Amino acid sequence: MKRAPSWGAWGVWVVIGLLPTAGLTSPQTLGEVARRERERRELESRKSKKVYTNDDFPSVALAAMETPSSAPLATKSKEPSARVDEAELEKQWRRRFAEARARLHKAEQDAWQTRIKTVFVGGGGISGLTGGAAAPVQMQVRAFVETAELRLARKALDDLEEQLRHAGLPPGWGR
Repeated sequence: MKRAPSWGAWGVWVVIGLLPTAGLTSPQTLGEVARRERERRELESRKSKKVYTNDDFPSVALAAMETPSSAPLATKSKEPSARVDEAELEKQWRRRFAEARARLHKAEQDAWQTRIKTVFVGGGGISGLTGGAAAPVQMQVRAFVETAELRLARKALDDLEEQLRHAGLPPGWGR
């Protein structure tokens, strides 16, 4: 008596039957892809692109340098003196951020400390030696220690960023 093929056998025959038709659809050649990309870029370049400048937006409120709430906010005007004041304010903020980052960098460098660590070597087991007691060996290692100076420097930089944000000034001034 002949056995009927199982579902697994039917699946194999279906896959074998479909294999010759798999190559009928030709994949895109590299030349076709490049041509389509070139056409797409040409269409994009034909569209007009609007470039926005600071003059297109309403004036930005400027705040006092020391504390945001201590002085009334000044509005930006088109006068040359206002532009000079804004440029000077930007220089002051950038200088303050540079000093804060320099203090943080110095505190991070000072946080690395050289320490003496005792390590036991030998004595069989993991090291592969067969017998004897483990010998203590002292090593110099560099360890990062969180210091109060480092925490204060991080907090000072975070506070300065918060002041800049509350003043409504461009975040790029903090870079």
